[in-house]
Amino acid sequence: MKLHHIAIWTFRLEELKDFYVRFLGGTSNEKYINPKKGFESYFISFGEGPSLELMSRTDIQNTPIEENRLGLTHLAFTFPSREEVLRFTEQMRSEGYTIAGDPRTSGDGYFESVVLDLDGNRIECVCPPQADEPQDDCSFETERLLIRPFRENDAETFFACCQNPNLGNNAGWAPHKSIEESREILQNVFIGQEDIWAITLKDTRQLIGSIGIVPDPKRENPQVRMLGYWLDEAHWGKGYMTEAVQAVLNYGFNELQLSLITANCYPHNKRSQQVLERNGFICEGVLHQAELTYNGNIYDHQCYYLPNICRPASEDYDEILQVWEDSVRHTHHFLTEEHIQFYKPLVRNHYLSAVELYIIRNTNGKIVAFMGLSDELIEMLFVSPGEQGKGYGRRLLEYAIRRKQMNKVDVNEQNDKALGFYLRMGFRIIGRDETDGMGKPYPILHLQLPEAENGNK
Repeated sequence: MKLHHIAIWTFRLEELKDFYVRFLGGTSNEKYINPKKGFESYFISFGEGPSLELMSRTDIQNTPIEENRLGLTHLAFTFPSREEVLRFTEQMRSEGYTIAGDPRTSGDGYFESVVLDLDGNRIECVCPPQADEPQDDCSFETERLLIRPFRENDAETFFACCQNPNLGNNAGWAPHKSIEESREILQNVFIGQEDIWAITLKDTRQLIGSIGIVPDPKRENPQVRMLGYWLDEAHWGKGYMTEAVQAVLNYGFNELQLSLITANCYPHNKRSQQVLERNGFICEGVLHQAELTYNGNIYDHQCYYLPNICRPASEDYDEILQVWEDSVRHTHHFLTEEHIQFYKPLVRNHYLSAVELYIIRNTNGKIVAFMGLSDELIEMLFVSPGEQGKGYGRRLLEYAIRRKQMNKVDVNEQNDKALGFYLRMGFRIIGRDETDGMGKPYPILHLQLPEAENGNK
C-alpha cells in the first residue's frame, strides 16, 4: 500500500498551481473540469512520492487555517542541503510570501523552515540529517544556542571571528593574522580541552563564540572555577552570551558542585561587566596592574565571583519572609492586603520550616532569592523584585530539577509572570484546582515536566 496523493481546496486554482510548479519544481497535468458540479482540479507531481491535487468548487467554504487544528496541518518538501533551505526561504521572503518559521534545526536533526503558500497552507522545507555531516556532540542546549566541543573544521569561522581587533583587545590576545595561526591556536588551546566549548547558533549551527569554565589560577580551592568567554562582534547585544553563561553556571553548580565561580575582565570592557552583573556576579574589587598584554599595555582586572546555592539557618527566616512579601506584592496583584496579612504569619511560622529551603545571597550577604522543596514538588520559589532578571530563579529551578530530581510545581493561575517562567522552562499544565490550599478563591495550576509525566504513565 502506498500513499497516492494529497488534496487541498482553493479559491485560487491557477495561482496556486503556478506556485507549486514555479517554486517547488512540480509538474502539472491538464486541468480536469466537471461543469455539472462546478469542479476543477490539477494534479501536481514531484517525481517520486505522492502527488498534490489542487481542487476548486463553487460551494467550498472559506474557513481559516490554524497551525494547531486537527487534521492536515502542513506539506513537507525535501531539499538537498541546508543551503538550499536557506536560499529558498530567503527567495520566498523577498517575493513577499509569509515565513511562518525561520530556518532552524529540529530536535531530531532536520534543518527546516516554514513558508505559507497563497492560501496560507504551511509548507515545511526540510533537509534531513546528512550521513557525512559532523555530529554536534552538544554539551548544552539553550533556547537559541548549541554549546559543543570545538572541532578542526571550525578553523575558518574561528579565524573570521578572531581576526577582529575589537575582539582580541577586549580579551587580551592579539588579533589572528592568518588561518594557519587560527588552526594552531584552535588545536593547542581549544580542541580537546576539558570544559571549553564552542558557542553555535541552534538554527544555522554557525560558530559565534566560545565559553569555558577552568581552574582559577588565583585560588587554590579545587571547588572554584573561573568563567571565560568571547563572542563574535556581529552578535553583540543580542543576549547570546547571557544565555550561554546561564547554561554553564548551571553546569558548574549543579554538575561540578562548585562552591564558587569567578570571572575577570578589563575595567574598560563594559559589555562583559554587564553580562556578569546580569547573571548575578558580585564585584569583589580591582586587582591593580594584573596583566601585561601582547601589545605592552598593563591592565587592571575587575574581579567578580558568584557563590553557589546554600541552605539557610533558622535565623534567616525573617529575611526570607521579607523576600516573600516583596515578591508577592510585586507579582501577586490579585491578592488583597487582607489575604497577604493572612498568609504572612503562616509562611513565617509554618511553611518555611515545613520545606527544604535553599537561598542565594548577593554582594552584601543579603538573601535575594529562595526556594522551598517538599518530597514531591517545588513548593515555593521567590526572587526579590530588584534582583529579577539575573538568572536566580533559573538557577534555583535547575538545582531542584538536576540535583533534587523535582519535576512538579504548583503556581497561582493569576500569576502570569511565574506561569510563563515555568512554561519556558519546559513544564506543562496537568491539572487545576478552583481554590488554593486554604480554600481561598485563587485557582492553582499543577505543572509537571513532560518526561516525568510520560514516565508516570
